[in-house]
Amino acid sequence: MKLEDGEIYYINFKGNVGREINKVHLGVIYKLPSIKDIVLCIPLTSPKIKHFKTQQDFYDRNYTKVKHFSWQYLKQTDSIALLDQMKTLSINRLISHYEDQDKKRIKLDEKTQKLLKEKVLKYINLILYK
Repeated sequence: MKLEDGEIYYINFKGNVGREINKVHLGVIYKLPSIKDIVLCIPLTSPKIKHFKTQQDFYDRNYTKVKHFSWQYLKQTDSIALLDQMKTLSINRLISHYEDQDKKRIKLDEKTQKLLKEKVLKYINLILYK
């Protein structure tokens, strides 16, 4: 399986418990150095009013106005990245690529990946050095 950092896949999250994302959802994947069958995954979900500070921020999709630091709005896919649920997963959980109507694989553009990576690093820093 040829994987590229920042690609979006349909992923089987079945078996997760509690408030963890479950069933099949989209997720952004990143390869781990020297590990071929495990990827880092950031689950995606549809944006909802609860993800933004105000109803107007939701309608404007203002990515700087998400309610919780562990969420990031991604304009490219109109999704919320759930940083608080990122995890490593077996590539066997990857069902298929997310594709546009022209059957082209969707991969986050460089600007979106940079924004997401910066937020992930800040979030991990916040967890480790509270």
